[in-house]
Amino acid sequence: MKKWFKRHTEIASILVSVLLLGISSLFSWDSNPIMGLDKLCADMLIVLVCIMGIRVFGIWDTAGFQRAGFGKGLLYGSPFLVIGLGSVVVSNIGVDFSKLSFISAGNMVLFTINMLFVGMNEEIWMRSLVLNGLLRKYGEDGKGCWKAIIISALIFGAIHIPNIFFMNPVTLCVQVINAASAGVLFGVIFIRSKNIWAGIIVHALVDWCSLFVGNCFVGADTVLSMEMTVGQGVGIVLLGSLPPILIAYLLMRINERKLIC
Repeated sequence: MKKWFKRHTEIASILVSVLLLGISSLFSWDSNPIMGLDKLCADMLIVLVCIMGIRVFGIWDTAGFQRAGFGKGLLYGSPFLVIGLGSVVVSNIGVDFSKLSFISAGNMVLFTINMLFVGMNEEIWMRSLVLNGLLRKYGEDGKGCWKAIIISALIFGAIHIPNIFFMNPVTLCVQVINAASAGVLFGVIFIRSKNIWAGIIVHALVDWCSLFVGNCFVGADTVLSMEMTVGQGVGIVLLGSLPPILIAYLLMRINERKLIC
């Protein structure tokens, strides 16, 4: 299994991702795929399946579960928090906060737990399993790192395509492109820190900031109900995709004369 995975890492990553999307679709007790007990159950099961896969494929020792590198990962992930706060401003332009009604403290707690497990689910899936496996195949020199980052980022963007059942097509295209771009920076954070926990925390915080208003207040638009024109979509893609890609490139250029990965 380990040798097959190394030879066919791309195929294995896609097959595992399809399996995990299938698992996620089994837990759909309501119409909100972002939060709820059903979403929480799905994310917990996906994390367990990913950990099993990491063990079976023999890539546990480089999956980033150790303590070392956590602070370094948070440092490299700090620009993402600025991007996340920026997305809060952009996504809530035109919202009349005086007309919003806070749902409940219990709902906010459930939302926070959901965002933590979304971060854990997607980071372990995409970085500890997919990216880590691709690095084993292509090597950890500069060229190998970029190849692994780009392939894993494309897969990360693609796993958002099933949201077409909940989203406006233009909004979905924006999400897929921006997710792929975010995957580039999350990949660099993982590579430079060798720690998955930092990526989980940063990912969860960015999602929490971006989705808090829409999921914790009555009267606010959630990401599921947002509609935008093609022009607005292009603008949001530029604002959401260029910064993480540029930051990722700069982080990979630091100490370029040394071993980058």
